[in-house]
Amino acid sequence: MRSISILLLAIAFSLQAKSQVIEKISGKTIDQQHVTLPEDVKGKYTLLCFASSTKAQKDLESWLDPVYQKFIAKTGLMDDMYDVNVFFIPLVRGGNEIFAEKMKSKFRETAQADLKPHVIFSESNTEQLLSALSMTRTEVPYLFLLDKEAKIIYRTNGAYTEEKFDTIDDLIE
Repeated sequence: MRSISILLLAIAFSLQAKSQVIEKISGKTIDQQHVTLPEDVKGKYTLLCFASSTKAQKDLESWLDPVYQKFIAKTGLMDDMYDVNVFFIPLVRGGNEIFAEKMKSKFRETAQADLKPHVIFSESNTEQLLSALSMTRTEVPYLFLLDKEAKIIYRTNGAYTEEKFDTIDDLIE
């Protein structure tokens, strides 16, 4: 009986996660293009990658190369196979505007040209966003895969693993 209850709870959680629409997020990319989610991403799968601390940013960097190679880089053969929006979203907490401006400046100076459209500096309330998406652990990055209707179909956190990446890849195919 207990295993049935656990199974039903897991199914209910899964259905709830699949129907959750992403919280409205407004911001600008490094190259100053305004982006509003979910409106601007409907019609394509979207991978959102959040980091709200230096430690989380380091773990998020473990995702950068595989995500870049699979969904951003245009290398010729498979360019049209994956038409996925990808956004890396650093979140600055506690009203630390001086740090935020330094971070934006560093990104503008050092980011590869083809990555600039994929980094969004959120103008939304960070604490509300963290709460709405249940991102409770600031020391880890969070990744959300949205379907074509901008509903969350997968979420994970922490450093890159092949298993996590394969799950994302399988859901997109």
